[in-house]
Amino acid sequence: MSSLALMRLLESAPLRYDKGMRLLTLGAIDQVRTALAAAIDVDGGRVLEIGCGTGALTEKLIARGARVTALDQNPEMLEQVRARLAGAARDALVLVERTAAEIDSFAEQSFEAVAASLSLSEMSRGERSFVLRQAFRVLRAGGVIALADEVVPRTGAARLWHRMLRAPVAALTWAMVGSVSSPIPDLAAETAAAGFRLRSERRWLCETLAMVVGERPS
Repeated sequence: MSSLALMRLLESAPLRYDKGMRLLTLGAIDQVRTALAAAIDVDGGRVLEIGCGTGALTEKLIARGARVTALDQNPEMLEQVRARLAGAARDALVLVERTAAEIDSFAEQSFEAVAASLSLSEMSRGERSFVLRQAFRVLRAGGVIALADEVVPRTGAARLWHRMLRAPVAALTWAMVGSVSSPIPDLAAETAAAGFRLRSERRWLCETLAMVVGERPS
């Protein structure tokens, strides 16, 4: 899986971002994005995507009929989304240059769904807590949240495998920038703590990549 440094290196070169993410996730990211889009069944509804990157998930959401507000702090990424979805209907896509923490600027209960792919692990525990609580606030009652990110495996054997696989990447990125990202200890628990009712959790890559789907109770 990716470290924070490698993620940011990829973000600095948007044209290589999608290939890099496939490499870093051993191809699993394509399955994850398909699963995320399928979990958000809001044909014609408004979806807030946190950390849209180059728009790979955005494209899948729009193809399923969603109207997406795609949020990213990197203007070069947003330009890639704009080019990628140049043929989309005018009301299908809104691009917003903001950090994830700035979703507090959106109106309460203004979206039918919220999605995030590999963006929450770049935040601290406190930042994630704030963003998830704000996601709860902007969702309408019964609205869906679908999240996918790097996580700590649940079993001892998987945790050992994860540490062994991650160690070379962590060492390289520490040497490059002096920091690495941290897998989320329990994405499902943090989502529930923000007030969401959990629907499902699915894992890939020996439990190191998780998708959590929840809803705001009616």
